[in-house]
Amino acid sequence: MTYESSKKWIIPENISSKDGIVEEILTKRGLNKDEFNDYLNPSLSSIPTWEKLYGANNAAEKIIKAVNENKRIFIHGDFDVDGISATAIMWDFLYREVSDKLGKKVHVLPYIPDRVDEGYGLSKSSVDAMIKEGGNLIVTVDCGVRDRVLIEEYMQNSACEFIVTDHHALPENIEDIKYTLVHQMFPQSEYPEQRISGTFVAFLLTQAIRSQLEIDSELSINSRGLDLVALSTVTDMMPLVGINRTIVKYGLEQIRMGSRYGLKYIMELSGVEIADTDSYHLGFVIGPRLNAAGRIGSAMDALKLLVTKDKMKAREYAAKLHNLNVQRQETTQSIIKEAEQILNIEDTLLFISGEEWHEGIIGLVAGKLMEKYGKPVIVATKTDNGSYKGSARSIASFNITKAVSNFGDYLERYGGHAQAAGFTVKPNELERFKKKLIKYANENISTDVLERTLEIDAIIEPTDVTQDMYGEIDKLKPFGYGNSKPLIMLKGVEINEKYLMKGGEHIKLRLRSGMKDVIALMFNCREDGEKLNEGDTIDIAGSLTENTWNGFRSIEVQVKEWRSTN
Repeated sequence: MTYESSKKWIIPENISSKDGIVEEILTKRGLNKDEFNDYLNPSLSSIPTWEKLYGANNAAEKIIKAVNENKRIFIHGDFDVDGISATAIMWDFLYREVSDKLGKKVHVLPYIPDRVDEGYGLSKSSVDAMIKEGGNLIVTVDCGVRDRVLIEEYMQNSACEFIVTDHHALPENIEDIKYTLVHQMFPQSEYPEQRISGTFVAFLLTQAIRSQLEIDSELSINSRGLDLVALSTVTDMMPLVGINRTIVKYGLEQIRMGSRYGLKYIMELSGVEIADTDSYHLGFVIGPRLNAAGRIGSAMDALKLLVTKDKMKAREYAAKLHNLNVQRQETTQSIIKEAEQILNIEDTLLFISGEEWHEGIIGLVAGKLMEKYGKPVIVATKTDNGSYKGSARSIASFNITKAVSNFGDYLERYGGHAQAAGFTVKPNELERFKKKLIKYANENISTDVLERTLEIDAIIEPTDVTQDMYGEIDKLKPFGYGNSKPLIMLKGVEINEKYLMKGGEHIKLRLRSGMKDVIALMFNCREDGEKLNEGDTIDIAGSLTENTWNGFRSIEVQVKEWRSTN
């Protein structure tokens, strides 16, 4: 792997200083000066209440009624982090808090379908299983919005009731449904922020129930479940702007308290203190381990990790998920290697299919390939009945779920967001679906959109690679999708010393400009060991990081890309 850039760099005109860099970056990202203070000092009081969420009041009333009538309630989730977190919040709230408030046992059970045997969302298999176990009310979280036909069939033929809470794109003609729907995008009743996670929707519903039961519903750092809303917001790639940024900021503070044992021990196994948890760890440490359970194990193990109050059990589940993630990483790399041998990189949309690829891994493969090639990617694998299950990841300018929906006749089911989708292709229809979709992409994605660019947030002098500059940029946290870590450029720095680490896998550079030395780091970059030499003059784009060693702190640059100075 090499960090040498092949992209067009978009560079600011002026060099930034410590005193003005925050305002410059915020302005560059579309904020006005009168918005700076709210951005830098977000408050939980700015989050719109549950009363703004369509269906929340009606759903809360029905759930309370079911509890009072001793009905058995099932919380039907999904096998990714968002679905697992939403299930954890809803089950924990009803089983523990509502039970304590009412002084009675609440008959509520979680249900997360098997990714391979049952697939995403409600299915005949999952509904039958819940009804067989005595389910009277099924509450979906992070799924169900596209399962209208199935739900209405069961409403006609059984006594089971349904409440659907979801955040995925709404199908057409949803206004005349016969069951309760809680959704942030319902026509004419939209929540002020529509790009929120399924866990956020479920959390707001618990707030509605709190209000009706006269349990404190005012949001604070101690509001139970805030940590899981933050986790789901990052892992489900919700943009970290507005209320999402606020939720993640305060959710991280709650995580750092260490009260949720499962998260604490996951972090410990990864070599990070829970008090040091940042948004990066949500997306790249905790998230992958929870997802590994849903991908190649049992998502119920991840759910148990999140809700257990037993420290020993939490350690046990954390170790299990940690080991599953290692296995997941190995399987992912194997499929990527195989996929790259058969993909056609000339296509506008990359569509690859295999015979025995693990269904739980193909989404990860699609994401990795999309990042590498800068094009929409679909990865599909054949199932036992001859159909193909596919997972898609897309670039910002191409709505992949909308694209897939245009060819619904070839599909058994589909769903997703603008940049991510999942679907099942009917037996014997894969090639026709593939050709139609690639043709659609060719007609709707222009070549200039596919030109890969690297947007630099700020140019700084090497003398400004300091603790003070790091502290200023740190004010923009939490970082993630929609609020990326600022990309800083150093121009025309000379490689004074080059150190190869771990047998050449990693490189440490001592860069010099004038009398100032800067340390730059690159990881998994064996090719760059041959390309970069002492005495070379290069431009680097990267982010400032803080290194702590033996009590001493220093600021370094983690390189994202480099190029030879013109």
